[in-house]
Amino acid sequence: MFEFILKRKEFLVGLVLSLSLLWPLFAAPFFTHHDDVQVIRLFEMDKCFKDRQIPCRWVPDLGGLYGYPIFNYYAPLPYYFGEVIYSLTHNFILTVKIMFAFSFITSYIFMYLLAKKFWGKTGGSISAIFYAFAPYHAVDFYIRGAMGEMWGLMSFPAIFWAFANLAEKKSIKNLLIAAIFIGVIISSHNLSAMIFLPFSLVWIGLYYLKTKSNLFLFYSFLSIFLGSLLVSFYLLPAIFEKNLVHLETTVGGYFSYTEHFKGFRKLFLDRFWGYGSSVREVPGGERDSLPYQIGWVHLLGWVLALFTAYKLWHKNKWTSIVIIFSSVSILIAAFMINPRSLIIWRMIDSLKYLQFPWRFLLIITFFISFISGSLLLSLQNRKNLWLTFLILVVVLNFLYFKPGKFINTNDKDYLSGQNWDRIIKRSIFDYLPIFAKEPPAELATERYQILTGDSKIYDFTEGTNWLKFKTETKSHTIIRLSQYYFPNWKIFVDGKEINFEYKDNSLGLMTIILGEGNHNVEARLFDTPIRLLSNYITLVTILLITSLFISQIRSIRKWYFYYKKGIN
Repeated sequence: MFEFILKRKEFLVGLVLSLSLLWPLFAAPFFTHHDDVQVIRLFEMDKCFKDRQIPCRWVPDLGGLYGYPIFNYYAPLPYYFGEVIYSLTHNFILTVKIMFAFSFITSYIFMYLLAKKFWGKTGGSISAIFYAFAPYHAVDFYIRGAMGEMWGLMSFPAIFWAFANLAEKKSIKNLLIAAIFIGVIISSHNLSAMIFLPFSLVWIGLYYLKTKSNLFLFYSFLSIFLGSLLVSFYLLPAIFEKNLVHLETTVGGYFSYTEHFKGFRKLFLDRFWGYGSSVREVPGGERDSLPYQIGWVHLLGWVLALFTAYKLWHKNKWTSIVIIFSSVSILIAAFMINPRSLIIWRMIDSLKYLQFPWRFLLIITFFISFISGSLLLSLQNRKNLWLTFLILVVVLNFLYFKPGKFINTNDKDYLSGQNWDRIIKRSIFDYLPIFAKEPPAELATERYQILTGDSKIYDFTEGTNWLKFKTETKSHTIIRLSQYYFPNWKIFVDGKEINFEYKDNSLGLMTIILGEGNHNVEARLFDTPIRLLSNYITLVTILLITSLFISQIRSIRKWYFYYKKGIN
């Protein structure tokens, strides 16, 4: 046991230090953060699972209790993972904490695995510790509560590590691992994928120039293709059905990228720390109160990494090239945060969905942490330097890892009363179906309205993407359901599909007409052809990847060839 610890002491020291940053998770039941939506999203995902709506596309409570298709567009993987954890904990708040902690600790592990390949165990631990203690990690974890970005930060080193393994050994197993991590980043945070995958392509290109292997290049692009197919259930509807929701609300007003450029001083010099919002500062206006610093110790690590690249150029050109590529990536990301990059943002229209140019701190944080471990390759007294940098990053950055305010609450209080109204109203504008010309002014207090006629409604029941009820209709009746229309909602009266109206009101609520008599009414959201196709593609890809993984197990391969030989 002692020998096991001794061989991995650098990794374990960094792991213990990283775990220490989780102390706020144990200090109180919960804490405040900007994106106060994680618990309610997990709550809605759990409803989908209990209702057997898998994959979850339509949730019943968000959108002002009128329901909307959030997981058709917002990357859902963290919440699927959360549902697995919730099935064990039966506690939403605890599960959300675990979702954050899992991505945080796993990001440390993958950074260590990646950096160890280039800088050795000691250098790998420096990179991993720098990654865990990066100021932007603290911003995402304890200020913004950005679950998707946390999972993106976890995926970055995993993807680079997977492609490095694939370059070293061009095997089916390594191809499949790379494909899985590509799928993870796309289905965890599509915005992180959008800005990181171009750097991944360059990473693949550098390895191709090094190995001159066409097989590596083929396997790399095949892994990207397979990873995309793996998450088709989310990716294809998000792309091909994006015209069905009001995406303009996610890129206009406060969320316009033009309002959130930041100067180099805030990135490189300021050590300001605050818990406020990102704003465009104007004389006499609101002050910007969100931190954007890269971190002084990280900047020092970058400088020493460049010195390492210079010293090793003739001895180990590949290491120098990796450092130079990472440094150029840092400069590109820093430029994209600066207002001088406005012309590029205007040229590439899809960048507007990033909303905040300072999201490129994701790229800076990854690359600067990665190459910081290289400093030990060119300097003497490595053990003393390792300890020095460890102390510096802990002393300067540890206190960033705390929330603005702790909350004494539980699941019942958090999901009821005024707090319930607050978190439901907070999400009214997200992915509102285009058939609603405007968002609702108030929450839906009733599940239906009888506009005209004389009908008694009873046995009303509903799930996540369906509802049904019975009526005693004494005269011609018009009933409006408190449910947004979205393609493929269908309504059946007495077992027969009927036409209904949703354009006769500004919210796009479904309206039906009933004649005299007793009726059974049922409404249900069915998959469109693209959703159905995407589900089948994901299912087939899961079966394919699973089969290929099983085929790579040595004992199964030996068994297969043994019996194949016997049959022949």
